[in-house]
Amino acid sequence: MPDFSYTARDNSGKLVTGTLDAKSKHDAVNKLRQIRIAPIEITKTVVKVAVSVDAPKTTKTSMVKVSELTVFCVNLSSMLSAGITLAGALMVISDQLNNSYFREVVRKMRRDLSEGSSFSDTLAKFPDVFSKFFVNLVRVGELTGTMDGVLKTLATNLERQEDLSQKFRGAMIYPAILMVAGTAVILLIITFVLPQFVTIFKKANVPLPFFTKLFYELSMFIRKYWFFLITGIGGTVFLVRKFLSTKFGKDFWQTTILKLPLFGPLVCSVMVARFCRTLAVMLNAGVPILQALNILKEVLDNVVFAKIVEDVYNNAERGEGLHKALEGRPEFPKDVMYMISVGEKTGNVGMMLNKAADFYESKVEYMIKGLMVYIEPVFICVLGACVGCILASVLLPMFDMVKTIQQ
Repeated sequence: MPDFSYTARDNSGKLVTGTLDAKSKHDAVNKLRQIRIAPIEITKTVVKVAVSVDAPKTTKTSMVKVSELTVFCVNLSSMLSAGITLAGALMVISDQLNNSYFREVVRKMRRDLSEGSSFSDTLAKFPDVFSKFFVNLVRVGELTGTMDGVLKTLATNLERQEDLSQKFRGAMIYPAILMVAGTAVILLIITFVLPQFVTIFKKANVPLPFFTKLFYELSMFIRKYWFFLITGIGGTVFLVRKFLSTKFGKDFWQTTILKLPLFGPLVCSVMVARFCRTLAVMLNAGVPILQALNILKEVLDNVVFAKIVEDVYNNAERGEGLHKALEGRPEFPKDVMYMISVGEKTGNVGMMLNKAADFYESKVEYMIKGLMVYIEPVFICVLGACVGCILASVLLPMFDMVKTIQQ
């Protein structure tokens, strides 16, 4: 909990307010002067204990969407730029939110602010809504008096990440629809159409080819044991999801997907873009490199890249640069390594990481388009082969029946 709240002016003469930890009023003044802020008034905050039951309960249906969080950042930034106080801005925003859970979170944040909490400490009480990355950037904005700019940066970063995720998910939708539709058509033919023809062939004493017998037996099995099949498929899906929800299962899947052909390079490029963008945002906001890497490890939802960041953190503690720490990592291409190296030499690592993120986000778009070029014909060929085999199992005995009738 912060000890002092302050009113001050930055280098441009703009009035800023905030809170900070300090041992004494004199210490608070020194801390503000170190970040080039001229204090006008410094007062010790009155701390009250917030009751935990006031916090809204988290449920699966009350999660905050990225788009809602983006709009929240944009609106709050605009109001702060217009000179509206933080508490007033939160009051106005809470009345406009449609998400009941998010509305209650914002109202609780406003109450905590009135009790002396800093904005960043208030955000930290809701980790299901605001990530550590979000909280730490806001804390930097409080200390430097650039809250509105930090919130704009957060909104831009959230929008870019959501756009990238939507493109990646969009690439998976078409193959999924194609697979479901094709499977439905094949099951319809096998279970309803094929048995009708087989009945006719048997009455005509036409010998059934191997494929016809195979598909007919499969049809009878599906029609007789459909309940057990559905239960088995549902149970398998449940067990797989349960397995992937465990740490071992999640780590196994995240490691395996990077090794898959076509999908592996795409996922790797997405993670490289997220690594560069997130780290660039934090470094440009003034977050120290070690703290930024510590946050980045939790932001990257992939065990392989989290391990890389952990190794980079350990190397950075020994005084090594990013380029040296990432050297030899197959997940990071040479062009990214070179850009980081140039950034370290020129003192513009954040800018270079942003450039690398721009490039790889564009690369992901082209990779998704290229992936669709491969997936579509592959699925069509597989489904075509399946339908062709089923049609052949119907047509071959039909030809034999026609020959028998002609004789």
